[in-house]
Amino acid sequence: MNWKTTFEQEVANAKKARLEGNEARARVCARRAANVIVQEYLRSLGLQPFRSSIQNFRWLQAHLEKGHPAQELLSHLLQKVDFDFTFPADIDLIEDAHALKESLLSEASSQDLMRTRSTDEFPASDNHH
Repeated sequence: MNWKTTFEQEVANAKKARLEGNEARARVCARRAANVIVQEYLRSLGLQPFRSSIQNFRWLQAHLEKGHPAQELLSHLLQKVDFDFTFPADIDLIEDAHALKESLLSEASSQDLMRTRSTDEFPASDNHH
């Protein structure tokens, strides 16, 4: 299955979970969809992504330019629920997954790929498994 199909499937699962009133499951699926995007983006740069979405989000956040539009989206994706297991109402991870796709994989962004401080810091692919 290609990344586009996987992304759309995870987004559909997130929307279904939300309709069923399972917001926690919707967030999980939205994060998985976002990870598909981050993995594809890293591969497009010749980098082997981590298996863990959290590791991928953190690594990318640390290496994107400070003002890159994906920075805020990655912050949302890394945010945890509070003690009452609630999440800020103004953050929609499903929308953020779509916005991340546009930010990282759109034709416009492919002209100006990630400007990193150094891709030499990315661990060897054998550390990801």
